[in-house]
Amino acid sequence: MKRSVMMLSVGLAAFGLSGGVLPTMAAVPDPATISAAKTPADHEAIAKAYEEEAASLEKLAARHKDLGETYGQAGGKPWQPAASKHCNSVATELAAAAKNERALAAEHHKMAKGVEK
Repeated sequence: MKRSVMMLSVGLAAFGLSGGVLPTMAAVPDPATISAAKTPADHEAIAKAYEEEAASLEKLAARHKDLGETYGQAGGKPWQPAASKHCNSVATELAAAAKNERALAAEHHKMAKGVEK
């Protein structure tokens, strides 16, 4: 029981520290949309969706980085270093995912230019 209360408290604290707002995730194109892309406009729309997803992921990464710093402050509870490590790890993974989304967007920008020729 104590462990579940602690985990709930950590979750609520993280939500509170985040400003209480959960970001909306952008809609990543589905496989059918990607397969059907033929025109420059199709590829630009896909690129835009990937860029929006990257921006959402970057916001989440920044939030987790901030949480990691908050949990890592001296004088905290005994469980805070583990929470800090977790948040920093999540921030790193989210930043990498955002970078990958931006790379996909760049490829679709290139495809849009290639279709125009």
